[in-house]
Parts: sequence; structure tokens; C-alpha cells
Amino acid sequence: MDGLSPKPFKEAALRAFPFDMLSVASEAAWELSPFIDDAYRQRSEAIDVGGQIIAVPRRLHFVGLSEAKVANLSAAARCLATRATDGYLRQHALRSVIDQRESWVAPYVVLLLGEYVLEIVEDIHAALPRLDSSLYAQFVRENRQTMQRLRAKATSYWDTYHRRCYPAKRDYPGLSALHALEEWAAWCLSAMGRERTRPLGHIADLARTRR
Repeated sequence: MDGLSPKPFKEAALRAFPFDMLSVASEAAWELSPFIDDAYRQRSEAIDVGGQIIAVPRRLHFVGLSEAKVANLSAAARCLATRATDGYLRQHALRSVIDQRESWVAPYVVLLLGEYVLEIVEDIHAALPRLDSSLYAQFVRENRQTMQRLRAKATSYWDTYHRRCYPAKRDYPGLSALHALEEWAAWCLSAMGRERTRPLGHIADLARTRR
């Protein structure tokens, strides 16, 4: 589900993060306000973060926001910069937040896997060993429909633009990364199931020990 991003920008920024991050989101809006083109209106995507629905803008148009300036922004502002219309700015912002271990950062990383810029999806694929697998597994479990849309978009971009570089679809970094996230989610669910049964097994072991 998606909708038009609200105007002005501050309102959109407040809706782009969980409710308990109001002060952080307000600071991000204040930091980026001098650079935002508020006449540029794009749709947002509804994302579940820990049971709260946020609205991540699909695109934000910044004027005069350089990579050097992004480096001095807060983490939340840099997350919003990953939605920039400028692909180089998106990539720079991504690289600056991808190692953040926060559930509200995950949407700004994962959504980029459904985009067409090869260098960006390659960056995310290369960063997989550094990511918090349980955090991203939670994102997958909470956003199944979004993951399906991302896979469809990544498949389309692979077929249209990147098949020559990656003849085998499974090797395309965007799809490979999405598959890894799905595997993390499946493994975490399996681990949770084992943990739920562990106490009964533990009691049985104790009983055998006492005989």
C-alpha cells in the first residue's frame, strides 16, 4: 500500500520514522529543510517497523545537498537522503547508514534492492556479512508484500538492464541479497520454534538425570 507523500516536507519526515522517534525525525527534517524541493511530490511506501506503519518517501528532490554535506547529517537525515532523486547521493547516503543496527534503518536499505542502479545493489550485497541478520529477518516477516514487490522489480531490472553482466538470474546481486534476507527470516522462525520446544526437552533431561 502506498500514498502521496504529505506536504510540507516536515510532515513527510515525521511519518517516515516510528512514533517514538519524533524528536529524531524533527531534527532530520530541520537538517534537510534548506535543501528540499517541497514542490516535488512523490508517493510513499507503507512499511511496518515493529508493528508501527511508517511512510517511506519513494523519492525526495534535494537542491544543493552534496555528498560532503550528507556526511555531517544525523543518521535519520542520511536515511532520508537514500531516497534522493540523485543516484550518486543515494549511494553515498546508503554507505553511511548501512552499518547502523537499528530497525528503522532497515527499510531505507532494503527498499534500494528494488531499484535499477547496479552499483547500489552491489553495495548492499557486499555488506550482507556485516548486517544484523535478526534485524533484517524481522523486516522480512513484517513486510511480506513489500518483499514480493521488491523481488518482482529486481527481476524486471535484471531482465531489462543487467542480464548481460549477470546471465544467471540467481547471481544478480539484488535478487541474491533478497534471497539471503528471506533465508535469514526462515532461519529465525525455525530457531524460534526450536526455542519454544526447548524448555520441555530440558525438563525431560532433568527427569532422566534424577532417575
